[in-house]
Amino acid sequence: MEAQRWKIGAGTITSVVEEQIERIPPEMFFPDATAADVARHPWLVPDFADAAGRIAMRVQAFVVELPGRTVLIDPCVGNGKKLALAFWNERTWPFLERFATAGFVPDRIDTVVHTHLHADHVGWDTRLDAGRWVPTFSGARHLYTARELAWCEAGGNPGIDGVYAQSVAPILDAGLGDVVAEDADLGDGLRLEPTPGHTPGHVSLWIESDGATALISGDFLHHPVQCAEPAWAEVGDESVALARETRRAMLARASATGALFLGTHFPTAPAGRIVADGAAWRFVPQGRR
Repeated sequence: MEAQRWKIGAGTITSVVEEQIERIPPEMFFPDATAADVARHPWLVPDFADAAGRIAMRVQAFVVELPGRTVLIDPCVGNGKKLALAFWNERTWPFLERFATAGFVPDRIDTVVHTHLHADHVGWDTRLDAGRWVPTFSGARHLYTARELAWCEAGGNPGIDGVYAQSVAPILDAGLGDVVAEDADLGDGLRLEPTPGHTPGHVSLWIESDGATALISGDFLHHPVQCAEPAWAEVGDESVALARETRRAMLARASATGALFLGTHFPTAPAGRIVADGAAWRFVPQGRR
């Protein structure tokens, strides 16, 4: 799968895909939804849903290249992870091959940012070596928020066991982890913003370069249909009410700023703009109207 790239000022953002699944019944992720509900929003077709209202979802990581710096955001599920969710358990994806084809070398990543610590956002932090989980990005500082780290260590991933032991603890044991504030300025135009609800210490990443702005969502928004239906909870939301509040606030901010918006699980065309549409919003992929 060919990498997609977008310019943001002096920087470049690249998507490296682990997996994309099509024709998913929407209620699998959004309990309040039906295919008929999704089909009411024809602008989702064909990039994000089919005409029958079945949705597509993607697991991908973003690489942000800035002068003198290469940052990886949310490194997917990973291979060989023992996880309770069958569709992620002990998988073998060609992610590192795609990573290399896109022009990246693990040792040259200097920072790994996690919007949160669900299994599909930390997995490639580690890889199996002689039966041990070892860091994949051995030259990088891996950033965590304190609330998120404590939640994950305490087993705050219902149904997704093993995340801390397989993907987090080996990084901390190697001395590669840093705990940062939820609104941390990471330098070089990178800034975290607290976006809680999906998980307690969830953050999103703002990128500013040469007067241009981008926002990488993480999971406060899972699919473009939630622009039109911001009240729809996602099955993994820890606090449904807080997630709804965060989603509305951030959609309004993204629309007002005109930032390039990158949806972490958005399929096919994951970068674009959030535009107001009546009492809600719509996602317009980059280069479309």
